[in-house]
Amino acid sequence: MDYLKHLLESYFEIPPAGPGQGTAWSFQWNTPWPTWLPDWVVFILGVGIIFLLMYAYLKDTAHLNLQKRAVLLSIRLALFLFVLLFLTKITLSIHRTGLPFVALLIDDSASMGLADDYSQIASTKNSAIDKQQDQGKNRLGLVKTLLLQKDAQFLQELQKKHKLKLYHFSEECIPLGEQGLLDKTDTAQAQELIKQLEPIGNETRPFHAVQKVLNDFRGTLPTAIIVLSDGISSTGDMDLLSRAGTLAKSKLVPIYPVGVGSEQPVRDLQLYDLLVDDVAFVNDPVNLSAKVKSFGITAGSVSVSLKDAKTGNPLITRKLSINPNKEFQKIDLTFTPNKPGLLEYVFEVEPVKGEVNRNNNQQSGQVSVLDQKIRVLLVDSVPRYEYRYLKHLLERDKTIELRSILQESDLEYSSEDATALDYFPVKKEDLYQYDVVILGDADPAYFSQAVFENLDQFVREKGGGLVVVAGPRFSPHAYANTKLETLLPIEISKTKESTDAAPLVNGFQPELTTEGQFSTSIFRFADNAEQSQTIWNNLPELYWYYTANGVKPGASVLATHPTQKGKNGQLIPIIATQRIGAGKVIFSATDDLWRWRDLVGDLYYSRYWVQSIRYLSRSKLLNQEQAVELTLDRNTYQQGDSVQFRVKFLDERLIPTDDEDVTVMLERQGEASRPVKLTPLEKSPNIFEGSYSNIAEGSYHSWVSQPILQGNPPSDDFRVEVSQRELLNRDMNQSDMQKTARETRGKYYHIFAADQLPAAIPTGHPVPLENEEPITLWNRWEFLILFTLLISAEWLLRKRFRLV
Repeated sequence: MDYLKHLLESYFEIPPAGPGQGTAWSFQWNTPWPTWLPDWVVFILGVGIIFLLMYAYLKDTAHLNLQKRAVLLSIRLALFLFVLLFLTKITLSIHRTGLPFVALLIDDSASMGLADDYSQIASTKNSAIDKQQDQGKNRLGLVKTLLLQKDAQFLQELQKKHKLKLYHFSEECIPLGEQGLLDKTDTAQAQELIKQLEPIGNETRPFHAVQKVLNDFRGTLPTAIIVLSDGISSTGDMDLLSRAGTLAKSKLVPIYPVGVGSEQPVRDLQLYDLLVDDVAFVNDPVNLSAKVKSFGITAGSVSVSLKDAKTGNPLITRKLSINPNKEFQKIDLTFTPNKPGLLEYVFEVEPVKGEVNRNNNQQSGQVSVLDQKIRVLLVDSVPRYEYRYLKHLLERDKTIELRSILQESDLEYSSEDATALDYFPVKKEDLYQYDVVILGDADPAYFSQAVFENLDQFVREKGGGLVVVAGPRFSPHAYANTKLETLLPIEISKTKESTDAAPLVNGFQPELTTEGQFSTSIFRFADNAEQSQTIWNNLPELYWYYTANGVKPGASVLATHPTQKGKNGQLIPIIATQRIGAGKVIFSATDDLWRWRDLVGDLYYSRYWVQSIRYLSRSKLLNQEQAVELTLDRNTYQQGDSVQFRVKFLDERLIPTDDEDVTVMLERQGEASRPVKLTPLEKSPNIFEGSYSNIAEGSYHSWVSQPILQGNPPSDDFRVEVSQRELLNRDMNQSDMQKTARETRGKYYHIFAADQLPAAIPTGHPVPLENEEPITLWNRWEFLILFTLLISAEWLLRKRFRLV
């Protein structure tokens, strides 16, 4: 029948159907009788005419044998039908049809990034997925295996009788690719798009996804909808897949859910927010703190350990009792390195039984252990309060070797004080022996021009750290027009009167900027940012401060006056910093920090100063002399956020040319590194920015790989978190998916048995695509010739049989 159909279409010059297409025929005619005449009357009249015709013809040919009578009667009936064909003006319409559609939905929400324990789930013998081989893959990884294994055999089986439209969904349902349609010719492109899917959605809304698909197919409904998901609705019962089942049932569209995951509770431990200094000293305790989240674990204890990454030997171990009622638990470890060098470590929480995802159980890093003390030079003109308390503090600190200069001291002072020097180092080599210089309210008259030049090179070339503490007598207005002015992150007010602008009767509490809170550890007064901010807000008030004209381009303001503004309309900087060449400079606009000692002694005063000194000394101690820094817009991201990278070249000699790239490498433990290309800002050619999106949950390490720099490249770490609402329920909702399949007359499959699904999809009805030009049959020459031949044949036969 199909052969005859194709033969006639070829005769009528109808273009052949394309791949996956077919044709459907239909006939149209006009009624030659009056419209007022009922069809049943016409039918009775037509049957009566035929019977009358047959009666008359049979009576007229009664003397002939049966065979001759049958031939003549057949010809007469055929002529009668031809007359009807001409009277009704019959036409043939040929419709182009396509394969029916099947919609395939892939869940790429964050819960699909979970890995499950399938040891208690039996897989079918001929499953497309090897349970043992794919153990440890996350849920979306198993979906990719099902769809892409054996050259996408699953998709090819579906395409034999159907046309596919692919979607991926989480909070929104989006076609995969430009249209989502998958033809046999673009399977390779679809496979590549499926490979690129990541479980990063912050919500799961199965009902919304199916509703969107049914709306898309409003004109021609799909034969079936396949949903590859764990069945979890993170937005509540209103978005369960079973609600979509009611809608699909009303439209006679079956749903075939494929369950991914396990109904067994997902057991998982997550280690994050690791805090540790990157510089330590031999026989000096190093404190590490981190947070541990637990999921699906109701009791028990786990081991938390710090290990040497090279040897695997534990440095220290501690037990942590699991408390499921807490959002997270904090763990602190302290170890004392006994030899210098670069210590690469792994901070690890022991996996529990049944835990599949172990990538988030550990974090790694490195600490530079130095067998030396930080050498600090403290300079001031008179023993004001800030000088006294700071000197005594640094003298007691075991990690610091202090030397001090008091310009207006007695002649016997240097011989009586063990840390005192007679004069500021004049030779460049002598100054380079120090790691950090703290310059208080010192009189520049005591310094030669060579001293200022040496200080400039100490910071720019040797990577030394400089702290300038403002004072009412000289600093910093007396340093205008000197080399020191170029090092400061603020613009100097030229008039001395501006230094006395703030009355001492009104205290103020400085406010930390975003950079002060998150870009440095100087203000880390507690184990986390929230507690540190609380402590900062409750520190004793300060009184005196220096009013700067403004902040230099490229400088970072860490703390500001809460209300007072400078000439530029910006809040007055109280603590500011900037990179100069290979080193760093901090400017303190107040010498009242000693007031933080009220009631608590050196607790917070010590932390600020020691952490500032360590921050400034790292470049010189670690021989990081390149003036390049890598920063992120924040340290913690939600899945779906874009990570913004910024590389700043503070030494203009290192800025790449137009032919060179600036590249940041992004790495998660156990995975290949990914490059991120950065581009220069139009108005700031020394700053390069770039972003990276669609990053899965986990802890990441980033560093500058291009251009190649001396020493350790600038680096930064960050963490990507999953929405807590998305991971509140982690167990596969198999019962809801089975209910949906029953209601819509589909069928539920587990991921390990899903290779049987393509054979279960109904064939469906062809989809109309387009209509060819109607073919008029009643006035075609072929029928006219056939009519003429038939009537001539009847006349000849009647004459031969002597009926005429």
